[in-house]
Amino acid sequence: MKWEMFYKYGAKLCSVLFYVIGCLSIFNLVYHLSYLMSPTGDLAKSFGTFEPVYSNLTLVFDTQPLLYKDEEFIILSLAASIIMFVFILIFLRLMRNLLQHLHQESLFMLENVKILFKMGITILVLGSAFTFMDELLMTKALKEIHVTNASVTYTGLAYVDTFFTGIFVMILASALKVAVEAVEENKHTI
Repeated sequence: MKWEMFYKYGAKLCSVLFYVIGCLSIFNLVYHLSYLMSPTGDLAKSFGTFEPVYSNLTLVFDTQPLLYKDEEFIILSLAASIIMFVFILIFLRLMRNLLQHLHQESLFMLENVKILFKMGITILVLGSAFTFMDELLMTKALKEIHVTNASVTYTGLAYVDTFFTGIFVMILASALKVAVEAVEENKHTI
């Protein structure tokens, strides 16, 4: 009984987050485009200096590096942001559908198999692409740091995690498909 409440409110939370993240993605798109289209314009000035977001660490420079004014870097940051927001929005929509099915019906449905398979592909493709592009941004930014008594290197292999997570979810979906077929066969024999 308490899991049904979790599924019900989890699905509602995913719906709310979908719209909140959608609004944030539009803001992020305007933010990046203002620096690409008119870096000296009023809109870009209202945002202040361009500061890309990295997922794994925070870089704070005393003065803005020239890299942050480079158009290619801003385009890479925009592409990474778009992929991130599309990934989150698709994931939230799929999670909402899965939680609704769990609340209204049961786990053993072919629709849930399809949802899990789509979720696995989303994690595999978009999650890995975002993580890879985010690591590219971070690597370029780390080159701007001047350390006098050490060297800073970053091994960008975090996308491997999302790659294997996507494969795992797809394997889970295929295992659920076998279970769904067994449940359906069991219903027909009774």
